[in-house]
Amino acid sequence: MIRTAFQTMHPFGQLIFFFCMALTGMGLASGMGLTALASVFGHTTEQAISFASNASSREGKVYNLIINGANQALSFGLMAWLASKLFAGRTFLALRWPKSTWIAAGVGLAWAAQPLIDLTFRLNGLMLKALPDSWIANADRFEELAADVTQSMLTYDSAWQFPATLLTVALLPSVCEELAFRGVIQPLAAKWTNNSHAAVWMAAFLFSAIHLQFHGFLPRMVLGAGLGYLVIYSKSLWPAIAAHFFNNAGAVLMAALYGPEWVAEEMNAASEWTAVDYVFAAVSLAVGVYLIQWVRKSGNWPGSHPVH
Repeated sequence: MIRTAFQTMHPFGQLIFFFCMALTGMGLASGMGLTALASVFGHTTEQAISFASNASSREGKVYNLIINGANQALSFGLMAWLASKLFAGRTFLALRWPKSTWIAAGVGLAWAAQPLIDLTFRLNGLMLKALPDSWIANADRFEELAADVTQSMLTYDSAWQFPATLLTVALLPSVCEELAFRGVIQPLAAKWTNNSHAAVWMAAFLFSAIHLQFHGFLPRMVLGAGLGYLVIYSKSLWPAIAAHFFNNAGAVLMAALYGPEWVAEEMNAASEWTAVDYVFAAVSLAVGVYLIQWVRKSGNWPGSHPVH
């Protein structure tokens, strides 16, 4: 009877309920997860909070990696699975394995999108300058906190850190976030609006907003929209998961190859393009246009109706 009530709930109500489910998962991962880790490592709660706040310390890296992984698994992965059971018939976890060409197309599009991500990052910076100073200050504060944690995770002091970071920064987010945003939020938004384009961009907006990193808001939203369209055309989450993993794993691998200097440089403002960058952008544009045409030809666009 309870399940029937959830199934007959208005799609907008289901969206709000799922958002509350995700927030609950975040609270469990950060609150109870921190307490559990303190117990496992023999630390007091105060020590655990101190370690988690100091991401550059060895203990801080361990705490942040584990909590980040737990947050992905609980907030997005588990809650998306629960939503698929509660809202059966109104949502989907499109986990049908597609043809391998779709996986290759997803990875290829993620690679080809790099210059676009860079350009939208620059545009994002120009847009931020138009905001009130108080808003910019708050955005900078969130960005600094996120940058400290990210830089710590991508600075490898021990052999175990690379595989641990690959798991918690690349693999878990690519699977769990796609389950939540493209597997639950996007189809519910499509059901609510009866428009696939609106659903893609709503899910992409929420996908970017949930990261609370406003200096990269626009490129992350554009990336999320690309993943959303990929899911609709392929009727599977796996190409989007592969593209998402490629994007995140690339940063993890580059940090391992080029070290802390590369990470610090990436955290700073974008530098001027060189001739090599323009050549890369031209090649990426050609590859991207070809792959987009292939996706449109090989996939089945549902028009204004949601994908089931």
